[in-house]
Amino acid sequence: MAFPRPAALPLPPAGTVVGRDWLAEHGAADDEVSGRHVQLLGDRRSLHVADVGSRNGTWLHGRALPPGEPGQLTDGTVLRMGRTLLVYREGLEGPLAPSPPIGELVGPYGLRAVADAIDALRRQAPGNVLIEGETGTGKELAAAAVAEALGRPRPFQAVNVAGVASGVFESQLFGHVAGAFSDARRSSPGIIAAHAGGTVFLDEIGELPLDLQPKLLRLVENREILAVGAERSSHADVLLVAATNRSLEQMVEQGTFRRDLHARLALAAIQLPPLRERAEDIFAVAQAVGARSGIALDPDDPGVEAEAVERLLLDPWPSNVRGLIATLGRARALDPAPGLRLWAVERILGPSLPSPPGQLSREMVQAALDASAGNEAQAARRLGVSRGKLRRFLGKA
Repeated sequence: MAFPRPAALPLPPAGTVVGRDWLAEHGAADDEVSGRHVQLLGDRRSLHVADVGSRNGTWLHGRALPPGEPGQLTDGTVLRMGRTLLVYREGLEGPLAPSPPIGELVGPYGLRAVADAIDALRRQAPGNVLIEGETGTGKELAAAAVAEALGRPRPFQAVNVAGVASGVFESQLFGHVAGAFSDARRSSPGIIAAHAGGTVFLDEIGELPLDLQPKLLRLVENREILAVGAERSSHADVLLVAATNRSLEQMVEQGTFRRDLHARLALAAIQLPPLRERAEDIFAVAQAVGARSGIALDPDDPGVEAEAVERLLLDPWPSNVRGLIATLGRARALDPAPGLRLWAVERILGPSLPSPPGQLSREMVQAALDASAGNEAQAARRLGVSRGKLRRFLGKA
């Protein structure tokens, strides 16, 4: 269950009719779910779900299921019943209860492999850690969690490698002595020495030019640094965490990243999954990042529409959590009222599938009711929304 709160529900046997009572027995009470809502068909090799005539309808990955028409469940399929959003998974490792955050990284179910990898670091106690993941997946937060796990949370310094000019790279990282170059009036210890005992996070290590990569080898291998203009090297006791959104292995094969540097960095590696691969976590992530920017998303607030959260779960999120943060901010600018409504989310992300717009109007609702002889459930199906959303609209109209 991805909404209204994270939970893992055991898959009932094929043939089971799932409805309001079944959900309530598993801690997921929802009055907008019918007593007999959907039925599971087939087996785990080919599992389907069919609406059995529910009042409010059933949506499978954004598409309304006509009553009696089975829809296939594959790994990652999003199922909406009432105000409950479920993500089907073929398997789950670990307990049914959601996992706690990893530092500031939120992932009730989708970050368990990351948590295990960080726990393993405590036994290895490596000096170098490589974090790989797409842009916006939270690599700096993961680096902070690694530093905490290895007992080096502070001092912590992030360095955007791509943003350091080649001419000052050595000076900024390794320091310089007075008079080493024309502007060096005083000596500087450099970032590495200044953060001894702590952690230095080298972000976007894949952007480091090939000619500068050898300058990191001595540091990565034995923690020796040679300040610009110095005659002797010194030792710095620092944890190095590097991160990249590129495949360093491919870069090695292409000759754009040194094999020896990659080998030393990748002795301990962590892979961050993209947001689209952990849809079950998305609302929990949205709650966490929203709270940090003053956007409250209370799942019990009727203003947080299940249809809006469903749209978030169905997005591919090319910018991952960074894109989710931007979307929540833009949605709040469009719709300052508390909650999260589908019309605002679709204004930003667009509809997930060709369907009637999520923002209802009196004219649309009245036309659907007229065509359905006043039957709210049928009108909701015509509008492509849940009966609960239609009733909430009618209550405000």
